[in-house]
Amino acid sequence: MTVLHIAAEMAPLAKVGGLADVVGALPDALAAIGVQSSVLMPLYGGPAGEVAQRAGPLEESASGHVTYGGQTLGYTVFRATDAEGADVYLLHQPEHFGSGGAYFDVGNVPFANADDRFPAFQLCALDWLATALAGTDRQPDVLHLHDHHTGLIPALAAHDGRFAALRDTPTVFTIHSADHQGWAPWHVWEKTGASVPDAHTFQQNGDTLNAMRAALRFADRITTVSPTYAQELQASDEMAHGLADAFRQRAESFSGIVNGVDGADWDPSTDRHLPATYSADDLAGKAETKRAVCAELGLDPSRPLVTFVGRLTREKGAEILKGLVWRLLDETDAAFALLGSGAPEHEDGLRHLDHHAASTGRRDRLSVTLAFDNALAHRIYAAGDLFLMPSRSEPCGLGQLYAMAYGTPPVVHAVGGLRDTVIPWDGRGGTGFAFDAFTEDAAAHATRAALAVAADEASYRTLQQNAMAADHSWAASAERYAALYREAVR
Repeated sequence: MTVLHIAAEMAPLAKVGGLADVVGALPDALAAIGVQSSVLMPLYGGPAGEVAQRAGPLEESASGHVTYGGQTLGYTVFRATDAEGADVYLLHQPEHFGSGGAYFDVGNVPFANADDRFPAFQLCALDWLATALAGTDRQPDVLHLHDHHTGLIPALAAHDGRFAALRDTPTVFTIHSADHQGWAPWHVWEKTGASVPDAHTFQQNGDTLNAMRAALRFADRITTVSPTYAQELQASDEMAHGLADAFRQRAESFSGIVNGVDGADWDPSTDRHLPATYSADDLAGKAETKRAVCAELGLDPSRPLVTFVGRLTREKGAEILKGLVWRLLDETDAAFALLGSGAPEHEDGLRHLDHHAASTGRRDRLSVTLAFDNALAHRIYAAGDLFLMPSRSEPCGLGQLYAMAYGTPPVVHAVGGLRDTVIPWDGRGGTGFAFDAFTEDAAAHATRAALAVAADEASYRTLQQNAMAADHSWAASAERYAALYREAVR
């Protein structure tokens, strides 16, 4: 069986969030169980850009053109290979992807043609599939589509005569987050020139295109990245951002499959970013890493270290993070290392917290780094005694998985994938701590309880070993995807 993943991001070529990590790791995990996978994504910046440089040697695979909004758009598809030898196809369409990054232009400025970029990409992708790959040994048995950037493909592939060669190719659509659904003015859909029955079903408010709703209507199978998030999307219009009815209508074809961790990048026994490596059997390197990171960040290594790594957004719980940390500085003897970037108001809040801590003699108890720093993130995951993840919503989450792999028990809001992956400590079993209410009080109570366990050497050692022994590799998830592909083909 062959599967083509189509996505806006793939690590390490272009990464904005967790979507890139999944698309970068899942194809290799599938290959390990005999499912041949390849990836198609836009070639941001063109053949001379940073994505092309990261991809290595490019071979021109095919070219063609499509009509969009009365304009003829030419495209070229280049082929590269990833570290494991899998094919990676990069689609160059200069008018829409010739410069800038995945979602913003140079200088973090929105693209003038932002609404048109991914509809144009999808038309080019379908034309390539229908003309260059159809009937060849590279024609995929299944299209695995990721997030709203690919949401129009199921409708177009199944019903638009231009792509008749794809009519019987099953589509699997994965929602990595329902927070972004591909909203655009309805005339964007009209620019595709597509003739699709029931197109009105993916209108929102009568005049807005919703690409995710289109995928929910026409994809053969729907998945999201945890079983609990799948339930939440059907139960709550707030969580589903208005699509709960559409998710409920597809309940029989909708499932949740938890993401995995790429062991090649996230393994404390081999991690090149750490000053000392370690394992569950020998944690001496973790203690050495904590001392080194505390020295690097100006923190007192004798105190329990509570860490946070993540985007500073509403979804990630940034609105309670500042108050939570300040409260815990008052109520406990812990030190805190925070790493992240995001919304300006949340960054400003942490700057204020940092300045206030320094002015009140707590400089050695708080470190705030407002940046994206992958190497420092690895060190902070390894150095911590506890890891905070107070997300308001979390489709799956990777931070808690990294933390557990590194022997740093997480304290999480019991929502989405956090509920599915973190087993609350009960005195003997469990891998972390959880709180149910999304409040500063609940988060503070759970963290204080976690610090009490961390102070009990025997209990904490058992908790660490439980966390590090939990299997969050991609192997089990890949098997579930493979079963879903076989079901879709049948």
